Amino acid sequence: MAAAPTKNQKIEALVKLVQKRSRGAGLTAPPQRTVLETLMYAALLENAAFDKADIAYTVLENSYIDWNEIRVCSVRELADTLTDLPNPEAAADRIRKALQGIFEKLYVFDLEDTRKKGKALAEHIKFLEDMSAGTPYMIQYVAQVALDGHLFPLDEASLRIMRRLGLSHVSNDGTQELCLGLDRVVLKKNGLTFAAQLHHFAAGYYEVPDDPELLSLLSKIDPEAVNRSWVSPILTPQPSPTQPLTPLPPVVIPEPESKAESPKTIPVSKPKVPAKAAPVAKPKSTKPAPKPLPKKAPAKPAKKPAKKPVPVKSAAKVPRKPVKPAASKKKAKAAVKKVPAKLVKKLSVKKTTVKKPPVKKAMIKKPPVKKAAVKKLKGVSPSKALRRRKPK
Repeated sequence: MAAAPTKNQKIEALVKLVQKRSRGAGLTAPPQRTVLETLMYAALLENAAFDKADIAYTVLENSYIDWNEIRVCSVRELADTLTDLPNPEAAADRIRKALQGIFEKLYVFDLEDTRKKGKALAEHIKFLEDMSAGTPYMIQYVAQVALDGHLFPLDEASLRIMRRLGLSHVSNDGTQELCLGLDRVVLKKNGLTFAAQLHHFAAGYYEVPDDPELLSLLSKIDPEAVNRSWVSPILTPQPSPTQPLTPLPPVVIPEPESKAESPKTIPVSKPKVPAKAAPVAKPKSTKPAPKPLPKKAPAKPAKKPAKKPVPVKSAAKVPRKPVKPAASKKKAKAAVKKVPAKLVKKLSVKKTTVKKPPVKKAMIKKPPVKKAAVKKLKGVSPSKALRRRKPK
């Protein structure tokens, strides 16, 4: 009986298998993209072939303006543009969740800071995981292609092959599925090539995981591959053989209890209230009934006199006592004398007289009157003769 192959032997045989099956597929090196573009391409490439992912990425770039428009659109609308993928709804959901996580953490769609040197690759991976930037495959693809890390991204299609070959195991906390040993057997210079060949081989059997051709190829590497399951142990945990299931105790349904007869209720009689005595009728008087008085109109309520406003005495103005006029000039002078001299000086205002400058008579000159021009008329004064003089 042949011995079971070791883990390294299985990995070496798997490398030869995927290399042989990928000949003529035209696999090339990934193009130069930004970190964010590489992350979005990984969301389309997960569980899909390379040619279909390339077409979907081109349609995505031509159908939307920017990444923010893709973030705010619905999953149904985004899936309608990704019809070439095997599962458009899942790819659309991965893209929207990744963009939303980046936007809530950074408020910009830029991840180029992860290319900066000085930090270990594990720190960059932890940074992307904390912001929920995508699935484990998307983050591993970015770490290998964009950040030049030596690790291998494995999606669900690739993990099914690893489960068949017994190369995967669940982490201690039960949240991740790991495949250790690949980085030791495959060198870093061949890492991108092997990862692309493995993805191309596994994506062809994603929709038919129990294909007979696939089982025959894997059984040549490990005969026990046919007996192993391709289902993820994280999604559907299986009980270990060392801990058998304990049978559950039989469920006992209690019989319904017979209803006990309810005691008859005895009516309680209310105490009788003694009836009031009938009023004694008064004897009718023989006097005629008085005539009814005419009804008077209801008297109108008397108007209350309006209250006069009470004058409010201001504290600033104090009424002065009237000063009686002086009986005579002597008494007035005596009253004036009683005023203190200090107040008189303050109240007295000096009258300033404006002196006009004296007018000099010499400054005013009258025009000389020529006596020769005045004709002496009989009975006419020289002044009148001047007035009657006609101009020449």
